[in-house]
Amino acid sequence: MARRLSPLDIAFLQMETPEAPSHVGGLQIFEIPAGYKGSFVADLKARLEVIAVGEPFNLKLSPKGLPLAFPTWIADNNFDIDFHLRHSALPKPGRMDELMKLVSRLHGRLLDRTRPLWEMYLIEGLEGNRFGIYIKIHHALVDGVGGMRLMDHSLSRTPDDQNMRALWSVEEIEKRARLKRSMTDGAIKTAKSVWGPLRSMPQVLKALALPGKTEAAIAFKTSKTVFNGHITASRRFAVHSLPLAEAKEIGSTLGHTVNDMFLAICASALRRYLAEKNMTPDLPLTATVPVSIQLEGANKKGNQITYIAVNLCTDVDDPLERMAAIGRSAAAAKRNMSALTRHAVQTLAVVAQSTAALINHFHLSAFVTPPANLVLSNVPGPRETLYLMGAKVVGSYPMSILMDGQALNITLCSQGGRLDFGILGCRNAMPDINLLGKYVGEAFEELKELAASKNTTRPAESDSAKIKAKAKAKAPAKPKAKPTAARTSKVVIEAKLETKVDAENEAKRPAKAKIARKAAETKVAVPVAA
Repeated sequence: MARRLSPLDIAFLQMETPEAPSHVGGLQIFEIPAGYKGSFVADLKARLEVIAVGEPFNLKLSPKGLPLAFPTWIADNNFDIDFHLRHSALPKPGRMDELMKLVSRLHGRLLDRTRPLWEMYLIEGLEGNRFGIYIKIHHALVDGVGGMRLMDHSLSRTPDDQNMRALWSVEEIEKRARLKRSMTDGAIKTAKSVWGPLRSMPQVLKALALPGKTEAAIAFKTSKTVFNGHITASRRFAVHSLPLAEAKEIGSTLGHTVNDMFLAICASALRRYLAEKNMTPDLPLTATVPVSIQLEGANKKGNQITYIAVNLCTDVDDPLERMAAIGRSAAAAKRNMSALTRHAVQTLAVVAQSTAALINHFHLSAFVTPPANLVLSNVPGPRETLYLMGAKVVGSYPMSILMDGQALNITLCSQGGRLDFGILGCRNAMPDINLLGKYVGEAFEELKELAASKNTTRPAESDSAKIKAKAKAKAPAKPKAKPTAARTSKVVIEAKLETKVDAENEAKRPAKAKIARKAAETKVAVPVAA
């Protein structure tokens, strides 16, 4: 049965060119279990290739239909697993640099549109008794969050779990029931899918003008950089990993979320990269940030994302002030987005992607300012350590798409106690992209030092508090006020009392006033009625 594509899925198909493939991908690195006998990767392939393929991995684009008809996914009745699952090997000694070069080449190649739009490569020979798995899937088939969910289901939580869960068998395992639609039902749904976005256009147009009144970034208001020109099909890929627990602790000390830290780390790395090339732009860098709109518990097919624009505040020198400003910009963009209806949010994503498609297809980056300087994406993954046939996942690095005018994409995956950065760029624009990976680590260390220096004053204050508490504990106990049912909270009341009080008037005062006066004299916590 044919399955229609959403307008956003179609936009990802239409924007694709040989220089700018529209597939997303990922590189996972595994540790082979100690003492494993035989070829682990060959054994893994043998087990994977016999697993039946379920949706959406057995679907291809239909070649039939009217020129103006919506594209559809149809089952590939001649599906060949050998075409999609491939075995590769690195030349000895199997350094990470060789792995980066291989996946960079693979990621720059278009997927074959006559077949289901995905490929997986099992890559053996990585030093340290490790191997890699690189997979790419067309963005029209699945978005980053959806792909992460599929990967999550295909891996196990313990090394002892030897059950094989191929990425492409998830749909079959879950055995979801699908309702058949008649042509009439499909036509009605198509009409609704068009009418909803059209009706929301006034809101979308208003949203496009709204950021100028907030701290959210404004599209097309930035300076061109070395990564904002024409792109080629050649790619360069770099990776870097950070400890998630430490990042959370640093963020907590500095009063920021992990996402704020991610954006700030990227801003610092980019700022240094451009400064060292004497290419600091006049205006601060801005980033397009994808945001998932998948409802909690839902499992819709295709893309369920929209976009916000964030000012990276690269014109701010102080790293803490910069991170605070970035956090305010991201928060403002999210508030603007939350004020829109779901239809308007989806339409805004289609407008943004269609604009990128026009720039991409007609190579307009030489004539127009880019909507944003780059794409920054944060894809949450499972927090547990994951395994495949007993092999431990030690790295999970996302690889996204590049467009004409945006030759750089940095995507973060949080998984298994790590923050894994996947840094993808056009080779012609950024042949030294590995420097960005290095600067990401140094930006993190800078925030770590700032958090440590902020903590240096806390021990002294803590010791002082302990001394005061110890002295108070040694002092004679003071009588406590008698509690009543109406008293539900405690406050400390400090006041300057007169030294002489008329005894007769004192007797007439309410009982609460007596308690409060005693508390003021003794400076103790007093229960007060709510």
